[in-house]
Amino acid sequence: MNATIRHANRSDAEAIADVHNRSRAEAYRGLIADDILFGEEHTYALAQAWREFFTVPVAGARVAVAEVGSQIVGFAYALPADGPAPIELHNLYMLEKAKGTGAATMLLDAVVEPGEPAFLWVAEWNERAQAFYRKHGFALDGAEAFHEGDQITVKRMVRG
Repeated sequence: MNATIRHANRSDAEAIADVHNRSRAEAYRGLIADDILFGEEHTYALAQAWREFFTVPVAGARVAVAEVGSQIVGFAYALPADGPAPIELHNLYMLEKAKGTGAATMLLDAVVEPGEPAFLWVAEWNERAQAFYRKHGFALDGAEAFHEGDQITVKRMVRG
């Protein structure tokens, strides 16, 4: 499966929301409550957030999508932030069928330059994601927080 990476635009909002919801459900089923993962309120909120993002973009935000054919199979989103680095990788999600193809690395590099100082938050139990980010120079810095939306504890990883 060869993926093409490109910058996202307003017409991608619905597809990004769909991939966001589906990939979270694939990755976190059994780890996050079903009413959060599959609840209409949460699904609608994500779709609305992506529509609003492309209507009123955040200055300096970077969004890229991975496509196979004409289907979006992953996305990444980074934005300027106050924190231990000037850029926060806010989301990087892939559909299960696209994992292991190299597209996640290409998405990461599309929104955070290789070696660019950045930080992110990752679920404390998501060993696969933590290993991926370590491979790209990120390390846990000891900070953790409770993510209200998903009702999970997240840990911060920093590069640079």
